[in-house]
Amino acid sequence: EPASALDPIATQKIEELIYFPDKIEKPARIDEIWEGFSQEINHHIDTEVCALFRVNDHTHEFELSHWRPDDVDKSCQREIDAQIECGMFAWIINRRLPAIIPSLVFKNRKTLIMLPLTTQAQTLGLVMVVTPIHENAITHERLKLLAILAKQCALIMENTLLYAQLQNEHASLQKAQHRIIQAEKFAAFGRMTSGAFHEFLNPLNILSSHLQLMQMSALPAEQVQAYAALMDTQTKRMANMVKSLQRFSAPRKRRSEVLIITPLVYESLDAVQARHPDRKISFEMVIEADTPLVDVNREDFMTVLAHMLDNAFEAIADSGTIRVQVGHGIPGDAPSSVRPMVVCRLSDDGGGISSDNLAKVFDPFFTTKEIGNGTGLNLSICYALIQSMGGTITARSEVGAGATFSIYLPAAG
Repeated sequence: EPASALDPIATQKIEELIYFPDKIEKPARIDEIWEGFSQEINHHIDTEVCALFRVNDHTHEFELSHWRPDDVDKSCQREIDAQIECGMFAWIINRRLPAIIPSLVFKNRKTLIMLPLTTQAQTLGLVMVVTPIHENAITHERLKLLAILAKQCALIMENTLLYAQLQNEHASLQKAQHRIIQAEKFAAFGRMTSGAFHEFLNPLNILSSHLQLMQMSALPAEQVQAYAALMDTQTKRMANMVKSLQRFSAPRKRRSEVLIITPLVYESLDAVQARHPDRKISFEMVIEADTPLVDVNREDFMTVLAHMLDNAFEAIADSGTIRVQVGHGIPGDAPSSVRPMVVCRLSDDGGGISSDNLAKVFDPFFTTKEIGNGTGLNLSICYALIQSMGGTITARSEVGAGATFSIYLPAAG
């Protein structure tokens, strides 16, 4: 049959090729792709040998990776070596088109159908088909059919390799993120340990020095009582720090109750005003009428409000305003589909927090106060307590423009 004659069977099979990719499960392995591809070739042409040569990513050489039947691997390799030596292989690869050529190794006048596996971006390999059909009997339509099949196979292989590459990159990214998280944990632990040492050494030095003074000389009773009172104060200070550390490291899972948040805020404001009777600070309250109830532990939430309001008081030098807003709210990095939440937003018009310090405000033992004026645990405790109730705290600030802390709590029900 002349090569230019029409082949109705081949033309019909070209239409059937659109279903070939559906026969390959996705994502697939190269073995699975080869299995489906070689079977499809056998379905369309009489095949004695079929071999896949893939491009090595590192050496860029064509290497034999799959073949049928099992005992033809050496013959396939010799065939390719012979085609490379005579220059035919390079010509086929450079054209990126199928070719029909006589075999140089397989006996009995076999015909080779060389099918480059190419995509728009790259050449992935080549499929060599050995057929007993004479080259003049292979129609243009049948060769076109095999070319389409090879193109589809190349696209499936490219997608598989890209998927594997993405998996490897994702795994590498996860490992890198894990290393970063571990490094940050060690850094945070170092900062916490350093802060703890510093906070405990101060009262211990005071205790040690006053004990030495009491042992070195006979002191009046009044002086002994004064030293004892000071030592008692430092002992209680250390005890409070231990309790704070316990609360920070493992907040107790307490019974929660459904509450209206507004009375709790007013009660906390009254308490903080009583602790600072001489401060000229005003309050502004904004409460949304339909604010949902919250499911919290009352004592823990009141502790959080007390610490947050005390911080706001201390941030304002002489006189100023503390604003409290209560209503619906969702953290900025949370999806809109999360459980409805209630936000209690506390703002002050104090000096603000620098960007460097803002990233560390919830770190244990981080404080900008003078030595002895703070442990740097209050905000860490607040963060831990709110998290134990299913919420979170965020902070934003600018130097000279005050600070805003937003407490997000899941709405009840």
